[in-house]
Amino acid sequence: MAAKRSGGAATQQWHPGQRVVVVTGPEQVLVDRSAARFMEQIRNEHPDREIKRLHCGRKADSGIPIAEDIAQSASPSLFGEPPILQVEAVDQADEAIAEALKAAIDDPEAPPLLITHLGGQRGRGVINAAEKAGGLVVKCDKPSERDVRDLLRTEAKAAGGQISDRAEQWLIDALGTDSLSLLIGSVQQAVADSRDGRVDIDQVQHMLPVQTRSSAFQLADLVWAGDGAQTVRLLRLMEQRDRGLPVAVVAALAHGLRMMALAGMRGARPDPAIRPWMAKRARSNAQSWQATGARVARLAVRLPGIDADMKGSIAGGTALDDEQKMAVLEQELTRLANLENPPNH
Repeated sequence: MAAKRSGGAATQQWHPGQRVVVVTGPEQVLVDRSAARFMEQIRNEHPDREIKRLHCGRKADSGIPIAEDIAQSASPSLFGEPPILQVEAVDQADEAIAEALKAAIDDPEAPPLLITHLGGQRGRGVINAAEKAGGLVVKCDKPSERDVRDLLRTEAKAAGGQISDRAEQWLIDALGTDSLSLLIGSVQQAVADSRDGRVDIDQVQHMLPVQTRSSAFQLADLVWAGDGAQTVRLLRLMEQRDRGLPVAVVAALAHGLRMMALAGMRGARPDPAIRPWMAKRARSNAQSWQATGARVARLAVRLPGIDADMKGSIAGGTALDDEQKMAVLEQELTRLANLENPPNH
């Protein structure tokens, strides 16, 4: 069966007898939810089988190497039918795990196999093997803002309530769309806290009065405006009250840079989905930051490395502590605000 794709969450149907299912996409919450739906259907066909879950990025509870555990679990047993195998994060699989999975995919006598993959080239051979063997490969696309809005309304309804358009916009502006799980959790909490299940703008503003994400966008705008002194002042103020600040700030920079590239620079043809006020702000930021194709490209190349530093890993495998992260971030923001070129490494 050919790979299938859906906008945001996967909607493909599993058919009885479908032994291999792969769910892949960049958004973990969508991948996990889709995988759970398929697993429920597989379990209904094999109610007497246990489920064995393995994660390619972690050691198995049994202490057996993952590749060996997969091979053993996929083999016939004298003590009953082998378990349904759910192997997660194949994008983190090493070569041995990938080969064990390919062998299980190619063996028609192996048990049902559900695989998840969060994108990237690593583990892609496993997906190709599943497609070649006739398995169901479901691709969960990164959702558009419209998809995210639909998801929030659906979550509010599932929780027994509803959310107004203005409240929905506040949550998206405050939290961004990079973490669907955070958005979903906020909607569920807002519905639970409301008297009648109706979530309005006043409620979410009260719930998220000084959300880190919103402040991070304000900080990014100061960087694009070239106000180094105010950038440092706000950063140090935010440091005192916000958790997860460095990652949020880098995400806000990435968003602003993307908006400049899409809608802010001369000759850009903005996507109709970009709101006029967002395009206007992108043009203002691009002008004040003196954005050129070369300047945008240099920062686009640097941001993934900065993001990795903020998330806890640097070259050599030594993680930065919180104080070091803030020092690195302050230095980077000051350099960007002052239009200085990054140092050569």
